[in-house]
Amino acid sequence: MYQKPHQVSIIGFGRFGQLWANLIKADFQVKVYDSSKAALDNANVIGVQATSLDDALSAPVIFYSVPISEFARTIAEHAAIFKTMTGDKLLVDLLSVKMHAKEVFTREISEPLQVMLTHPMFGPDSLKEAGIAGQRIVIEKYRAENETYKFWKNYFIEKELEVLELTAEEHDKQAASSQALTHLVGRILTRMQFSPSSIDTNNSKKLQEIAQQVSKDELQLFLDLQRYNPYTQAMRADFVKAQTELYKLIEGS
Repeated sequence: MYQKPHQVSIIGFGRFGQLWANLIKADFQVKVYDSSKAALDNANVIGVQATSLDDALSAPVIFYSVPISEFARTIAEHAAIFKTMTGDKLLVDLLSVKMHAKEVFTREISEPLQVMLTHPMFGPDSLKEAGIAGQRIVIEKYRAENETYKFWKNYFIEKELEVLELTAEEHDKQAASSQALTHLVGRILTRMQFSPSSIDTNNSKKLQEIAQQVSKDELQLFLDLQRYNPYTQAMRADFVKAQTELYKLIEGS
């Protein structure tokens, strides 16, 4: 039977890594590693332990909260270190794209290491505004043992998250026309310098909220969402097609 781990590690301590640490620190001893010393300076503020890479990788459970574009390089580097270690581990990604994460894990990580895929569908701003209860997390069992998967699924439920069980492909298909599309619209509005006016309608204010929320994330996240989800290219093509069709209607052609 799978035993609750005493210690977990988080690799990547940016905005979401810090959020994840805050979310789980009451239940586990949390160690964090980031290549940026500035990021690790926040560990004491949050109340978790900054540590070395080797120490972080020695934990029985490791969460990855690195940029999507850094994930393949990170896992390849860590795979070589794991080969020098004994004992089973669970590796869990927190990325916003799932097929890419699955492909990297499949290529780089061999058994007996267990792997589970997750995408917490929330961020620091949404959690601050609405709290944790009812927020959603997508999970795929992938290469986790049944008892391991059951433990973490139940743990997320106990944290009052709504758990959605989807395959990596199902997730990316849906994310392309939801999260990735929202980020695309938000970035376009930002580039247009879309800003409040004295006669804003409620719908206009909602668009402003989207632009403001998206602009709080690093530009790299937007680019990674578009580049590493294989379904976003078709989404962008549909977006341009719809825009062109509307232009023709406006011009009466």
